[in-house]
Amino acid sequence: MLIALAAAALAAPAHADNHSSTCPDPANAKADVEKTISDFFDAVRLKDKAPMEALTTKRFYAFDVGARFSGTALNETVVEALDEGIEINWVLQPMDTQVRCDVAWSQWENIGSAGTPPDLEPVRWLESAVLVHEDGRWKLDFFHSQRARGE
Repeated sequence: MLIALAAAALAAPAHADNHSSTCPDPANAKADVEKTISDFFDAVRLKDKAPMEALTTKRFYAFDVGARFSGTALNETVVEALDEGIEINWVLQPMDTQVRCDVAWSQWENIGSAGTPPDLEPVRWLESAVLVHEDGRWKLDFFHSQRARGE
């Protein structure tokens, strides 16, 4: 009995104490993860932080433009840039998404443009995210973005 309990404890995911260990419906999980990522890009542009907070975990952080951003700091940086007249256009390419129960990870290319109009320059970003199923929905726990070489 003691051996069975020890084996069960070792088999539990390390993140189990932070969210439900119940697996969401695998038939919908991939599409739900990718929708969450798309919604994240819409939310990061908003001055209202609530939509982004609803799409991210409390421990969320991001690596972007050579810096680490905790919580909604990435949102604040994007909104500040937009307020200064910088235009950022994102076009997410097809995602390579994997789901394992209540954890998912996805990678994609983001082909768009950035700059001050009319001087927008084409940009290609290489991006990835780790999501967890928490409070009945997928949420980003980590996001990474970097410009592709030559960009």
